Amino acid sequence: MKIGILTFHRAVNYGAVLQAYALQKVIELMGHDAEIIDYRCSFIEAEVSPLAGFRNKKGFVSAMKQMIFRCKKNIAFSGFMKKFVNLSKRYSSKKNMSELEEQYDRFITGSDQVWNFGCSGSDSTYFLDFVKEPRKKNSYAASFGFDKLPQGDPFDYSILLRDFYKMSVREQSAAKIVEEKTGILPMVTLDPTLILDSDEWKKLVQKRPCKEKYIFVYYIREPKDLLDYAYKLAEEKGCKVINSKKSMEFLSKCSPQDFLTWFYYADYVVTNSFHGTVFSILFEKQFAIELDNGKSVNNRSKELLQLLKIFNREVDIKDRNKIDDKIEYSEAKRRLLENRNKSLEFVKSIVDA
Repeated sequence: MKIGILTFHRAVNYGAVLQAYALQKVIELMGHDAEIIDYRCSFIEAEVSPLAGFRNKKGFVSAMKQMIFRCKKNIAFSGFMKKFVNLSKRYSSKKNMSELEEQYDRFITGSDQVWNFGCSGSDSTYFLDFVKEPRKKNSYAASFGFDKLPQGDPFDYSILLRDFYKMSVREQSAAKIVEEKTGILPMVTLDPTLILDSDEWKKLVQKRPCKEKYIFVYYIREPKDLLDYAYKLAEEKGCKVINSKKSMEFLSKCSPQDFLTWFYYADYVVTNSFHGTVFSILFEKQFAIELDNGKSVNNRSKELLQLLKIFNREVDIKDRNKIDDKIEYSEAKRRLLENRNKSLEFVKSIVDA
């Protein structure tokens, strides 16, 4: 089979690129050919452009700094994609994408928030609306990015989702939305980064990036106590802090492969990110996570920790020694394998049909 995957592979975001790599790799390990469809959504292209800081009317100096780092990061991500990801020819609009139907036996949209109009600029391409044969249309761990449909949502889900052959979503809330709109209850499956075995991820790990013991601090959402916690922990443990937003060591080694390497060799991880939680678990790190930043709760990470029965990992500014509490990774691995197998069976049901 030849499988075409449509996802946010152009987002200069570690989770987005690594989940795309993972799904492609899993399909290849099943004995099939897989390609990421190199669709250049104009909205996403504008968002990841090095010039985005100037359009957002940031101060000139701030925008220049952002431009320099974005250029470096874009080059690093492009290098990873060229080396490890199979890409189709480029499509800068939907105009000629109907020709893809003859090139692939199956299409999969997902994972990531491919059905979130705010992430795609209301681009319906990620619903595979250019594919005419329903049997070829599938989703894997697709997400809306919200628990309830917001006002002003431009998509008619009852039409866009009605003829999918196989459909899975990433969250229970997404399954409810699909059921409400189509009458179909899709399967909830794991993020692709979790269905690729840790041994496969380790193959991408490079040489240790620094000699000192270090705490890797990786955050996406606005932190509350996370940074204060991390720097005090570093002082107590005699570790260096590698801050994903500020440390030059990280900023100078920032490809997706470098990202995995920083996780792998870390003595501790402090994060508020879902994929930060994922790779802390896959690489069996001692880690702490800030689930609640006072504005919102990271429910994806919370649900993952509950699923794997990993407890007492929350950032506690008053008791930093809790990070050393033993994590029962043998039980977590058993539960992960059980859920991974269910998700892999779903992927097989698409590619082996």
